[in-house]
Amino acid sequence: MAKPTLVLVHGSWHCPEHYDLLVPALSHLGYRSAAVSLPSTQSAEDPPHTFADDTAAVREVVLRELDQGNNVVVISHSYGGCPANNALEGLDRKSRTAAGHETAVNALVFIAAIPIAVGGTMFEAGGSKIHPVQDFSKSKHFSEVGAPGPGYYFFNDLPPASVQKYSALLKSQAWIAYQDRTTYAAFMDIPSWYLYCEKDQAIPPAAQRGIVQAAEAAGAKMKTVSFESSHSPFLSMPQATAEFIVKVAEESA
Repeated sequence: MAKPTLVLVHGSWHCPEHYDLLVPALSHLGYRSAAVSLPSTQSAEDPPHTFADDTAAVREVVLRELDQGNNVVVISHSYGGCPANNALEGLDRKSRTAAGHETAVNALVFIAAIPIAVGGTMFEAGGSKIHPVQDFSKSKHFSEVGAPGPGYYFFNDLPPASVQKYSALLKSQAWIAYQDRTTYAAFMDIPSWYLYCEKDQAIPPAAQRGIVQAAEAAGAKMKTVSFESSHSPFLSMPQATAEFIVKVAEESA
């Protein structure tokens, strides 16, 4: 049986280049990956993109892989879990088989991510308040990473040179994307795994567990694993993260 394509969805402020240690680790284990670039993580000089734009971007990449004859596992990080969870209606195994297709999304992996139930918004998932990580001092339409900065929130277990490198890749985040309501929850139809990041200072471990509890209360069934990592285990623990993803891919094949 052919191995599924691993579709990678980044979080707020981030970009596909933040997976540049994970991709070769997955490749070494025999898996091909495809990264989604979320439109709402963008230049603040351009009109803000929406949650619908992010959802469409995820769905486009997943459908391209399915149409090329590849099964898919979707891996999402942080905010990316919200559009990833929203984008996959009709792409689960049962629906795809009923529609006469041989390929489907086999599994979902959420890395300190924020998948939410139908009808919710990212803003509401965050307690309907602005958090210190969200800095609107430059624009009311876009947030930057707030003080004390990305080294604190995202990369607190990386060496200084890596903190500088990956901080430089961060972009602005369109605020409007946090306000649109979800219309679908893939974790209801597709086997799901959640990776808790125990040293996360962007989404604390207790908040991550609350996210999973809310998903389960909505009807999801989610297996969980814990890493002693920051918000970014794909950078601080790329080999272990890759091995975890591959385990999910094999179990869900």
